[in-house]
Amino acid sequence: AKTDDSKFYPVASGSGFAVSSAGHVVTNNHVIDGCGYVKIHNNGETIRATILHRDPLNDLAVLKGGFVPSKVFKISRKNPELMQDVFVSGYPFGNHVSSSVKVTKGIVSSLTGLGNNVSNMQIDAALQPGNSGGPIFDDGGNVIGVAVAKLDLKKVVTDWGVVPENTNFGIKSNVVVNLLESNGINIQEATSASKSNIELGKIMSGATYYLSCWMTMAQVLSLIHISEP
Repeated sequence: AKTDDSKFYPVASGSGFAVSSAGHVVTNNHVIDGCGYVKIHNNGETIRATILHRDPLNDLAVLKGGFVPSKVFKISRKNPELMQDVFVSGYPFGNHVSSSVKVTKGIVSSLTGLGNNVSNMQIDAALQPGNSGGPIFDDGGNVIGVAVAKLDLKKVVTDWGVVPENTNFGIKSNVVVNLLESNGINIQEATSASKSNIELGKIMSGATYYLSCWMTMAQVLSLIHISEP
């Protein structure tokens, strides 16, 4: 039977975070790639987003929603430091566990990513599907990276014969700064003062969003290389 090509379905999700009071939101490019449209979910409100800028090489994207974020993350221009404490907020497993934002804590365990990629860093904070695009931030509430991916478990086991634990990656914040400023988006400068956990929780909750990717059935089928009967 023919499907209704005008109907959209939620097919994937990820995380994103506010970087301006004008509603600019940063996420991973792979979170929004191929979507018919993207929705930003904020305190029960659903905002349809415009995809403004994409950087597939660094797996970043900038969205714009018609809303005023209650909180905005400041972004660090500095490189992260080895063993620096970090927090990651986002929506692991989408909204299947619960609709509230989740946070994990860890350290910067390496200043490079896979293949000595200097644009990335390695962290040991727990990440799950749905965390992609969420902020990695320090004890001052400054973003120092964007959560991007877990290791390909099947490939790692095949290549190394072990199951890695607490090995995750992030895109360094200076890459994010370059993307935003090259497109005329002003950022809020990082501060050196540390904040209490309560203050960090308010920033995290107000500026981290669940993102949903919507596609028509034809778009879904094209992704999995199946043609409609």
